[in-house]
Amino acid sequence: MEVIRTVKIVKNGQVILSLPLEFSGQEVEIIVMKKEHSQVRKNSLKGSLKMYAKPELITLESKAWENATEEKYDHR
Repeated sequence: MEVIRTVKIVKNGQVILSLPLEFSGQEVEIIVMKKEHSQVRKNSLKGSLKMYAKPELITLESKAWENATEEKYDHR
């Protein structure tokens, strides 16, 4: 079974839907549902990497960029 899912705007009570040529002459099932306009919840990545945290290094975070560039370019 091949499934095509799309969202279309109804204009004058009609929806125009273009299907692939291999659908020609085939029986298809069309299901119409009114889309709810609810607030879409965005997934957050906050805390997803918590398991990799090293508490002993947290104090160094505020100067991490400064320390990294110093290490890389100090010899110049």
